[in-house]
Amino acid sequence: MDTEVYTNDLHEALMKKNNTDFWNCWKSKFEVKSKCSQVDGYVDRNVIADKFANHFKDTFFSNSPIKAESIKRDYTALRARYNGLPLTEAQYFDVELVSKTIANLKRGKAVDIEGISAEHLQFSHPCLPALLAKLF
Repeated sequence: MDTEVYTNDLHEALMKKNNTDFWNCWKSKFEVKSKCSQVDGYVDRNVIADKFANHFKDTFFSNSPIKAESIKRDYTALRARYNGLPLTEAQYFDVELVSKTIANLKRGKAVDIEGISAEHLQFSHPCLPALLAKLF
């Protein structure tokens, strides 16, 4: 019955082409009225941020620390000898490209050699794309 009521209200507002009524009805039916203000009983933002950081840290780990260290050593050795290709002015990374690339990363994938996942980049501070673009 509840579903029928809100769909009728939305339908009527839409059919009357009354944008204000439609969006007021939409907000009253679908938008969350209260935001979560605590995590595991904590309300301090710093404690909550630390809890999320620890969660990600504990979630993303290698099944074999010995193999992970071996891969990291190989990668570091190869990277030290890598010269890359010379970039022209038009090939440099800009903030917009870095931002779009980070936003389009698939979530739920394995971490990189440093333990960084797509989620780390996507939920990081908004200035990260500018800093990364400046590196390249």
